[in-house]
Amino acid sequence: MNLPDKPEQVAKDKLREMQCKFNPLSRCDGSVMYCQGATVVISAVLGPIEMKTQNLSIDGSYLECNYRPKAGLPQVKERIREAAVRGVLELALLSEAYPRSKMSLQIQELEDRGSIDACALNSACLAMLIGGLPLKCSFAAVHCIINEQGEYILDPDQRETEHERASFTFAFDSLEGNLLLVQTKGSFKIAEFNDVESLCRSASAEILQFYRTSISNYHCRRSDTKTSEEQMET
Repeated sequence: MNLPDKPEQVAKDKLREMQCKFNPLSRCDGSVMYCQGATVVISAVLGPIEMKTQNLSIDGSYLECNYRPKAGLPQVKERIREAAVRGVLELALLSEAYPRSKMSLQIQELEDRGSIDACALNSACLAMLIGGLPLKCSFAAVHCIINEQGEYILDPDQRETEHERASFTFAFDSLEGNLLLVQTKGSFKIAEFNDVESLCRSASAEILQFYRTSISNYHCRRSDTKTSEEQMET
């Protein structure tokens, strides 16, 4: 699949275009295909369902999370990404609502053209929301790098990450903007970290607004379709 890189006219402090398609899969409680630029991830949720004895908890539900790469078997980097998604979801999930049960999240990478960690987290959040699983809050993840020239590049594509000096991934909750995840790599100064966090925090508000708009449009379309079907029946 030949997908375009980040357009030159997109500013370094702007997110790539976001798109999503709800419930492309039929055998789950909720699913979403999420695109950010040319990076594409599909997530599906199932639950709450009956829990086996070995992972049974009387205090809350058990969360299962699996991440699959585009091709081949999961390696160390996929397991790290999987653990990061699970960690954020465990903070956001209202597990007490369904004790002695299990909730399952499956994430399939379709195309990695940069910022895949943030895209996986965002697709997971949307899948949980559209699947009706209980959350204390939604969350938005943003990736940013500092390149060799010291420039801050928000939501970089694959070409731009080849020249990174430092890399950052943040996840913020939707209530008070609290940090749910911080991942860093490379060398940077404290002042640079603070600047990048501020930039990513501002961008997270745009992602959260995208959630609200997309879900609202989805439910409006479903309502219109249902009304049309009822009118045809009468």
